[in-house]
Amino acid sequence: MHFDPDRSILPADLPDGRALVAEGRRLGNELTMGVSLLCREHGVRSELAYRRKMHAEGRLLMTSMNLGMQTWADTAEALRRIHDETNRRGFRIDRYNMNADRRMGLPPEFWGQAAKETGPMLETPEDWRATAETVPIQPGLGDMMIGTPMSVANACRAIQAGVNNVGNMSQFNWRYPGWPGDDVEQMAEMVKALGVMAAHVDNDAMVSSYLDDGFCAQFDDYCSYIGWALFERTIVDQLIGARLSISYGGLTRSPIVKAAMVLALESIKPDGAMNAAYYGDTTAYTADIEANHAVLVTDMLYLILAQLRCGSGVPINPTPVTEAVRAPTWQEIVDVHAITRRIAEQADELMDSIDWSHIEALSARLVAGGRRFHDNIMAGFAELGVDMADPLQVLLAARRMGPREIEAR
Repeated sequence: MHFDPDRSILPADLPDGRALVAEGRRLGNELTMGVSLLCREHGVRSELAYRRKMHAEGRLLMTSMNLGMQTWADTAEALRRIHDETNRRGFRIDRYNMNADRRMGLPPEFWGQAAKETGPMLETPEDWRATAETVPIQPGLGDMMIGTPMSVANACRAIQAGVNNVGNMSQFNWRYPGWPGDDVEQMAEMVKALGVMAAHVDNDAMVSSYLDDGFCAQFDDYCSYIGWALFERTIVDQLIGARLSISYGGLTRSPIVKAAMVLALESIKPDGAMNAAYYGDTTAYTADIEANHAVLVTDMLYLILAQLRCGSGVPINPTPVTEAVRAPTWQEIVDVHAITRRIAEQADELMDSIDWSHIEALSARLVAGGRRFHDNIMAGFAELGVDMADPLQVLLAARRMGPREIEAR
């Protein structure tokens, strides 16, 4: 990768990103991390501790779901119904990622000026607390949280509510209709919020990142995916001092590639970290809902096998078969999880039938190429005069360049 060293992509009067991180840490130190209903029921303090406990008990398969009805009241009711029905059918869902309305990324005074989108709003302190108190299913608040003009307030409220996994790091380039500020203000707010998260590393706070929501969706190869994961981890873990938790999978159709990607993402994960979730395919479904079950079974089988191969214990998030035509109902969410549990029952006996040498060789190629991609980004930004120890400068440079220029060889 080569960048024009004479090109200026950053303004001269940027605030110091390190000072923003320090300010965020001071704010974070004034907060008490809440403990969710799920964690209290299992006698642990955090989602990470809960997963480690399940892993120690031999439960490697945990699951996650996406959920976001039109209002928080409707979402809470869906949570209650899902929890009751899964109990009746003899299994449980461990966590959910709330698909919030984009207006959650805006200060409240701008809510009325922006269009209502799909997903709920958390409008009161009671709403925030209810995300972790309605049922014993651990919330993850990814969409429209960190990376938005409301990054700091959202991170603080999530931590106080008992949400340990807050993001979405990969959405840092998203824009928010109705927001009058510029990208410097938005990225400064994000860096400060990452400082808030860093203050709670010892409480198992994790900055979530769904790779498919960001630049990776426009990259041309999966080595770039791995390189971008390393890039985000450099910012969050090394420059900020927080802890990144990666999600991936919704845009990958090939079960072989997805299995190799899971092995790769697990291999580059530092000690003490745990990735957030691995997602089912969201692109191969069609209006033929019955036929979509074939996609689901193959996709989930290889995802489960990859999890067992590396022993990661990361929750998997199956995609309901109706997603191509409409928002899934709570019943369809339960159904896809029941199917996934049934697939998992056969996974152990199929492990020896898989050519792991091929998948692991592919994974090693992805990691090697990803490390080159990451090193090229860092060297290229340095050529442009970006202070590589300043997280604001690094994020703003990436946002202004965009995925195509970054990936160009």
